[in-house]
Amino acid sequence: MKKINRLILHPSIILFASLAVLNFGCEKKPESPAAQTTPTESKSPAITPVVKTSFNEVTSQLDSGGNFYLYLGTAQWLDGLSTKVSGWRDLVDSAPDLKPEDRENVDKAFAVLTHLIKDSGIEDVTGVGLSSVEIENGLYHNKALLHHYPGKGSGFLWKFMGGKPHALTGLDFCPTNTALSIFSDGDLSLLWSVAQQEIGNSEIPQAQEWLQKLPELFEQKTQVKWDKFLDSIGGEFGIVITLDDSHTIPIPLPSGALKIPEPGLLLVVKINDDTIFNRIDEQLKKNPQIVSVDQANLKMRTVPVPIPLPINLRPTVASSGGYLFVASSDTLINEALAVKSGQKPGLKGTDEFKHLSQNIPDQGNQFAFVSERFGKTMFEIQTQAINAAAARNHQTPGQAQWIQSLFRNRQPAYSYSVGVNTDEGCLTVGNGNQSAAAVAVLPAVAVSGMMAAIAVPNFVKARATSQRNACINNLRQIDAAKQQWALEKNKKGDDVPTWDDLKPYLYGSVPLRCPAGGEYTINAVSERPTCSIAGHQLP
Repeated sequence: MKKINRLILHPSIILFASLAVLNFGCEKKPESPAAQTTPTESKSPAITPVVKTSFNEVTSQLDSGGNFYLYLGTAQWLDGLSTKVSGWRDLVDSAPDLKPEDRENVDKAFAVLTHLIKDSGIEDVTGVGLSSVEIENGLYHNKALLHHYPGKGSGFLWKFMGGKPHALTGLDFCPTNTALSIFSDGDLSLLWSVAQQEIGNSEIPQAQEWLQKLPELFEQKTQVKWDKFLDSIGGEFGIVITLDDSHTIPIPLPSGALKIPEPGLLLVVKINDDTIFNRIDEQLKKNPQIVSVDQANLKMRTVPVPIPLPINLRPTVASSGGYLFVASSDTLINEALAVKSGQKPGLKGTDEFKHLSQNIPDQGNQFAFVSERFGKTMFEIQTQAINAAAARNHQTPGQAQWIQSLFRNRQPAYSYSVGVNTDEGCLTVGNGNQSAAAVAVLPAVAVSGMMAAIAVPNFVKARATSQRNACINNLRQIDAAKQQWALEKNKKGDDVPTWDDLKPYLYGSVPLRCPAGGEYTINAVSERPTCSIAGHQLP
């Protein structure tokens, strides 16, 4: 059977392939001489599609010959989507027994949805493409494209995540021990203007009232003008998580303390001025313990924590070089600035990053880096958390292992990817130890896993609760029978009946059985009967 190097997923092809496998299987059957044809005769004629698709435009930006290749044309679904939604409104309005006020609310909701679809630019999406090529043993080069034709993509959906690609300056703030880093463009002013336009035209009084009050509430809480706050944001946001292997900290869990490398957290916001920093500074000045640094290109305020902690926690805010920093310690900010200035090596100089950044664009609008160390640490925490939950819910080791297997991979995930805004949509290119096939297959597996993870512990807990309640009911019957026996036989408080003594006063099988397998002790008349399982007792 010939190896298929490239697969284009289309509903008709999926249906045809499924039918072919069901009817013929994969084994090649010998043909009769009459049925044999020459290669020229068996070649299928080229088929010209009636409706133009973005197949060529999308696939030209993907990599063929790998383990996964997908094209999904969306133009027929999304073109004129706002008009289709408006038609659905007529269908809802025609529902019987719909009250006038409900019909009015439905009309308003559909009007908002129609405007959002038109203004977002989602109708410009013509296709989605994914490809994956294993460039090394266990390392995949993945691409994902959300396509629109040149000249399209003018809606806010395309504009919010930035404009033209630029240097990935966020990488310059990442120390060598960076475990996770995500930076992205984001236009908050555009988001606010969209909210004003869409909600303002919604004719929904509650939403319009909330929109009008939001700036006022913000100004009351922060003492900063809303417009001034939006103008101060530069349109780039990032988060950096570090793991310091030289210092471990314990994480208390019911199953025991887990030691992990000391984490550090750094938030980075590109700013146009110091509006936010100055307001924070005003508040911090009220604390005489604040440590202040005022240099030519650095203003930093640190809040000492007087309580001894196993982690280096010194909440710090700083402004430097057009960026606002909020971090778990001043040490982390100083290290990030040292990397930026070239005084210290950073993430870009590590072997792991050099390996993952092969053939990845050095300019873009977003990037995401996840180290193998981060995946391993999260996996260890997850494992112990699942075991602790299993212990609380009285799960067997097999049940805990089964639930854990639904979430964990055979190896921790690590990757580096860059998102680029192009004239034909959004292209994401990345390297990692997981194929892009996971993007297509994982959602269904994840949903099933989540459902199982929720259902199994709840089922176990519900079963344990049911067994406990049934056992307590048995204890009540035993106690009532014991009191009746003592009353009729003139027994004293220290007399202890047998099961044969209580048999005339009990209904059903005797002796009674605990549904969880516990053993009953009748005890004396003056004492309550007991079960050997903890929690199975009369109140």
